[in-house]
Amino acid sequence: MNANQIQYIVTSEIGDAWGTTNYHGVDLRKALVHPQQVKVIERQVDDGKFTDRLVDVWIVLIEEPDVGTGYRIVASEDGKKFGLASEGFETDEHLVLCGWYGDFLSTFRAM
Repeated sequence: MNANQIQYIVTSEIGDAWGTTNYHGVDLRKALVHPQQVKVIERQVDDGKFTDRLVDVWIVLIEEPDVGTGYRIVASEDGKKFGLASEGFETDEHLVLCGWYGDFLSTFRAM
C-alpha cells in the first residue's frame, strides 16, 4: 500500500465523525498526519527477557502534532489493523508498539 491508500482507509472510516474525541481530548483534524512509513519495535517480554523485532508501519496520527510527541496511531503495512506506539526506553532507536487495537476509531478511542 502507499500513503494515499492508507490515508483513504483512515478518512473513510472517520466518515462524518470528525468531531469524535477521546480521553486525551485529541482533535482528529489537528492530529491526523499524512501517512509516513517508519519502523517500530514490537517488543515481547517473556520471563523477564526482551525480544525485539522491527516492524514497518504507517504513522497516521500524532497525539501532540505541534511538538511531535505523545502516542502515535500506526497502521500495519497493509492497512488492515491499527495500533498505538510511543516512546520506549531512552536507548530505543525507534518508537515501541504498545499493541494492535483493530480499526482506526477503536484505536483512537483506546488512546
